[in-house]
Amino acid sequence: MIPQEISITSGNQSLRGSLGLPDNPKGLILLTQAGGVHPGCRHEFAAQILEQQGFATLLINLVSFRDPQNGDVTNNVPLLTQRILDCLTWLRSDPITAELPCGLLAGGASVPAALRATAQRDTQVHALVCRGGLPDQAGGLYLEILSRPTLLLFGAQDALGQASGLRCQEKTQRHCKIEIIPEADREFSATLHFEVSAQLACQWFLAHVNSNTALAERPGND
Repeated sequence: MIPQEISITSGNQSLRGSLGLPDNPKGLILLTQAGGVHPGCRHEFAAQILEQQGFATLLINLVSFRDPQNGDVTNNVPLLTQRILDCLTWLRSDPITAELPCGLLAGGASVPAALRATAQRDTQVHALVCRGGLPDQAGGLYLEILSRPTLLLFGAQDALGQASGLRCQEKTQRHCKIEIIPEADREFSATLHFEVSAQLACQWFLAHVNSNTALAERPGND
């Protein structure tokens, strides 16, 4: 399967993405990163694992090549949130992906924005996995209304992230689970640790993203 390169407009910027569509996908997972996504990078490995399990994937870089090089785009949570929302709108409007139940996999700086976007689009996003980052920076207002099953993955060496995750869990209550990857650092730098995080994310989506869930939640279905 050859991924399709796409472009999504958000504000006055164009976001580059890669859409993978296996035959008869059971759902679609939006994978977000705030910078650093390029062909051959390890984040494509996570997309490949999901595709092997029957999911379509959209790997998107939330930082445009036209963004100011000296700007603090990666820490601008409202801006990144809007870009995720624009990606979700694109998925909903595209005839190929519109009917697929959706999950969201976020890493690093995109994590707070992904939590905000999921809280606002809970009719579209059925499950969320966050790898690293500082999830409590999404803000209490959004965390308190988050209603989708959420998995937070942290490295055992990432004390700062774990503390943020616990604060996030307190706000989201039963909707949020924390999983610690033994010996992993904050960036999941070791290939093995990144692979473990990708496999855990895949298991989460297999459990929580499916067409039956999507059908049950459409208007007119009990």
